[in-house]
Amino acid sequence: MLKDKNTPFCIALNKIDRLNSWNTNENKSSRDTMALQNGNTKNHFDRQWDKVKLAFAEEGFNTALYWENESPEDTLSLVPTSAITGEGLSDLITNLCRMGQTSEREKLTERPENFECTVLEVKVIEGHGTTIDVVLVNGLLKVQDTIVCSGLNGPIETKIRALLTPFPMKEMRVKGEYQHHAKIKGAMGIKISAPGLEHAIAGSELYLCKNEQDIADAKDNIEGDMIDILEKYVDKTKEGVCVQASTIGSLEALLEFLL
Repeated sequence: MLKDKNTPFCIALNKIDRLNSWNTNENKSSRDTMALQNGNTKNHFDRQWDKVKLAFAEEGFNTALYWENESPEDTLSLVPTSAITGEGLSDLITNLCRMGQTSEREKLTERPENFECTVLEVKVIEGHGTTIDVVLVNGLLKVQDTIVCSGLNGPIETKIRALLTPFPMKEMRVKGEYQHHAKIKGAMGIKISAPGLEHAIAGSELYLCKNEQDIADAKDNIEGDMIDILEKYVDKTKEGVCVQASTIGSLEALLEFLL
């Protein structure tokens, strides 16, 4: 699907810590840590890398280790990583940032007039009730702003009760204390506390509404999106399989892949 939609991407070649006689250097660059390995480990990596390269070639992809890739426009970069030791993760983040600043640079331009916000997760937080984790790409959110998002029983209209972010060096997904903000400007991840979010749908778009017309338009867009997905992918007249996904985007991608 990435290839069909011409979406740029790189690949994490994970589990390098499972190589024979691997010498761990926590959180070090994979290129640097690879240079510190003994000959047996390097040979094991080369053998595994040859298999990976062949598998991608059979699917029509040219691949190269990111530090050997001289033509990133037509060759995929593979970044050796270890999720256990953290080795190579800095390389992976660096490569993703570089891709964003080159091939997708125009999409990173801030456009305050174009509000863009997506619901990532819905969860209950002690002391805050049901909250939604969102990514605010463009625009400004303030406490008491009216927002509309997709719900299991239809569009949800509510007012923001609190805008929360984790304290520095803390992770949004980890339970803990949060900073309260009167307003937040994109782009960043935010936790929104508001009434009526119990049935919000992760993966849906969040709309900021300034008047009754905006609210009506947002609800029409939400209902239209759901109808489009159901009409395009769901056929209730024949026998078939059940497909379950955690977000609308995942469901749409999965159904497209299956069809």
